[in-house]
Amino acid sequence: MSTDQPARGREQASLEVRVRTLAAERHLVTAAGTLDIRTAPQLSDVLQPLLEADGHTVLADLSGVTFLDSTGLTCLIAGYRTTRITGARLALIAPSERVRHMLALTGTDQVLRSYPTTEAAPG
Repeated sequence: MSTDQPARGREQASLEVRVRTLAAERHLVTAAGTLDIRTAPQLSDVLQPLLEADGHTVLADLSGVTFLDSTGLTCLIAGYRTTRITGARLALIAPSERVRHMLALTGTDQVLRSYPTTEAAPG
């Protein structure tokens, strides 16, 4: 039986995504909440258009991400793949401990670079 209500005792997945332009061609995308199968499209819908522009740098602040599943990870990898085609840049800013663990576990931390602050990320 299927319902639209979350199961008792389980928190409904939610993700808040904000975009701020730091400078011409440099954007900060801040995500907070659960990055999973339900919410990954929300982040992808913001990241992909920014990464499709050659020369853009997109900083993804993941400090507020409390959970990352394989779909969320795939969203980040898809962003990285887009940069390989367009010449844009994607860097992760202050990923939470859970995100860092998943990135390390999968080896994704070897291709998606992380920085402690937006100022520490290359221009």
